[in-house]
This record gives sequence, C-alpha cells and structure tokens, in this order.
Amino acid sequence: MIVAIHQPAYLPWLGYFHKILHADLFVLLDTVQMEKNGFANRNRVWAPNGVQWLTVPVLMKGHTHSTLGEMRINPAVSWKAKHLKTLALSYGKRPHYLRYAGDIERLLAGSGEELTPFLARMLEYFLQALGMGEKRVVRASALAPEGKATTLLLDICKKAGATAYLSGVAGKEYLDLKHFDEAGIEVVFQDFHHPRYGQGRPQFEPNLAAVDALFNLGGEEVLELLKGAGGVERRG
Repeated sequence: MIVAIHQPAYLPWLGYFHKILHADLFVLLDTVQMEKNGFANRNRVWAPNGVQWLTVPVLMKGHTHSTLGEMRINPAVSWKAKHLKTLALSYGKRPHYLRYAGDIERLLAGSGEELTPFLARMLEYFLQALGMGEKRVVRASALAPEGKATTLLLDICKKAGATAYLSGVAGKEYLDLKHFDEAGIEVVFQDFHHPRYGQGRPQFEPNLAAVDALFNLGGEEVLELLKGAGGVERRG
C-alpha cells in the first residue's frame, strides 16, 4: 500500500492532487506546526490584474506552540466575500465556473473556526469534483504518530500499514532513507510535470490553485491531465 503524507492546504494546486492520485492512502499532516508563508491557509489564483494570493486569516498568537490541527481561523476578519468576489471576477466567464462556484461558496460559508477540519472538507469536495472520491484520506492525529522529520513520517507509514511511502521530490534532500530501508518500506518519489491547458489568456501561468484548471476544464478533463502528468520515480 502506497502512503503519501502532506500538510493540509487551502485550494490545493494540481501537484497536490497528482500525489493523491498515485497513493492508496493520503495522510493530512496536522500534527506539525504551520509553515510560515506556506500553503496551509493560502494559495494563488489568477485575477484580472495578474496572480493574486487568497489567504485565510488565522489566529497567530501562540502558533509556535500549536499544531496545524489546533490552528483556528480568525473570526474577526472578513475574508470569504473577498475570496468569492476574486474568483467570480477572475473566472466568472470560464466554461465551468457556474458548475462549481455554488459549492465553493457553501464550503467557505461553512468554514467554521477550526482550520484543519475546514481544509479536510474542502479536500473531500475537490476529490469528488475530480472523480477521485474513492481515495482514502485520514488525519495524522488519528494515528497518534511520534517523532520528528524522517522518524515522524516513518511512524505514520508504519501505523498506516504502508509498504511504500510516496514522497515529494524535495524528499531526496532531507529524508534519511536508511530508516525506511530498515523498516522494509520502499520510498518512491513523485514525478510531476505540470500540464499546460487553456486558461483563457495569452500567457500560461503554472502552479495556481487547482480551481484555475477546474473552472477552465471541468473535473473530468483535469483528472485526465493529472493522469498524463507523470507518475512515480523508484530508486535505482
């Protein structure tokens, strides 16, 4: 069984779903601290004036001692209407906008104040929209993992019953692979090549939130793009 592990993300990009596509089980890593300037609470979309960040405001006081699973959305900041307006101005005329816009509005309206559960519900929705609803997703906190860095990832894999761990390509730089070898768990690396698709503008902009592709192509075509965007790389 191939297990992939990644922090929760707001409006995840295509590479996020490519990793899930090639895993049997996807673990939302909610037991670590939120990365500064990471993607747990923000992502990039195309706006009329160019690329724009959409950020979910979170309560940052004490965050250095909090896990992602403990992070809370700041109820004093109005952000939902701004995000929805940006999406409408950016994608309102794209072929599949109306197909998904109402669902996304309901997701944001029901965000609540806990960040990770909101992101987990969002992920579940997008997996359904992409025809990947059968994919298994669990939160790392449900596995009560121990350790840090490589030992944390390995413990999650062991408790999830993994026979292989699917790492992002950056894992080649920081993973201590001998621990996985000793545990009899194969490590494979994501081999993702960002696909190009019609965005309704002259210059193609990669690495945007997956809603960019979803509004332009529809879930069925996005899934086909992901299937053709590379696979996994095994160690030689």
